[in-house]
Amino acid sequence: MNNFFCFPRLRKGVAITTNDTGIALHYHEQGCDITVEPETKNKLFLFLKTLAKGKYSTKNLIQKFSENEGFCCVEIIQRLDKLGLIDDGMQIKQTGALSGEDFYFSRLLPVVRKWQYNAGDSPFYSRMVSGKITNNEIIGFAMEYYHLVKMSPALIAPALSHNLNENIRALLLGLFIEEYDHDKMLLACLSEVGIDESVLLARQPLPATFMANASLGVYARQHFLSFFSALLLFETPSQMFNNTFIDACINKGLPEEFYNPIITHSDINEESDHDLITLNLLREIPVIAVEEQNVILVHICNLIEMLFEEDRQIVEFYSQKNDLRRVYNY
Repeated sequence: MNNFFCFPRLRKGVAITTNDTGIALHYHEQGCDITVEPETKNKLFLFLKTLAKGKYSTKNLIQKFSENEGFCCVEIIQRLDKLGLIDDGMQIKQTGALSGEDFYFSRLLPVVRKWQYNAGDSPFYSRMVSGKITNNEIIGFAMEYYHLVKMSPALIAPALSHNLNENIRALLLGLFIEEYDHDKMLLACLSEVGIDESVLLARQPLPATFMANASLGVYARQHFLSFFSALLLFETPSQMFNNTFIDACINKGLPEEFYNPIITHSDINEESDHDLITLNLLREIPVIAVEEQNVILVHICNLIEMLFEEDRQIVEFYSQKNDLRRVYNY
């Protein structure tokens, strides 16, 4: 369980009642029913009453209510959290609201570094280092990168629809202008290895690439703080990765005209201070409430997992000796 709660707690105002099939929860205009066996109903009722107090950590709740009780308390907490019925009983006392800049340094960066460290080296990077990488995988990486780059302006645009201050608007407009038409660089590099634009337009990206694009689009329109924070993952270049990528391309005999545009795009991100875009945007946010901080971190950790999964799918899909022009088989 990705636990972002120190002491998970039912929100204040959630009413707990029993019915013929189990337990019913009501919160303003919404609610849910939890169906359990009759002999389990009383234990579940006690668990929910205990959860409402917000005095126990998830670990303590697992110890207090084992799966032998007829239900899994972790699964119930996860399901209730998805319905917005859970908050943290102690989080406000521990951290409190932060400015955007303080949130960046004290919470966002440490969580990103921790999750990236825990994920380890990506399968794609590991295969480059070991020399096991194939031409298809390298070209496939560029094809997926193309889909991300091509969508960048369309993903930034929804964030501009929010009523934000002029500094934020100027930063987003600058990023939009700098990212516009960069897909042409990727088209040029892929044409050097026989992948035409018509082929790319006829293909669908890998599922994880699609998920990352879709998530960014949703955040840009519906939760701009998550979008601002997510830019850190996409606009921060890695010199170590770039050097390894160049070496892999050279070792596999891929032309300089193929890999240079990819590295050039990464260099543009660095020279234009795109790696500071998240910090510069969050500096304009005077305060972020604790619950908003947690929502942001959930979204960012999900994106880190998506990007790791994207690398895994690149290796799995493109390492097969098949025509690169084929469409991913779901």
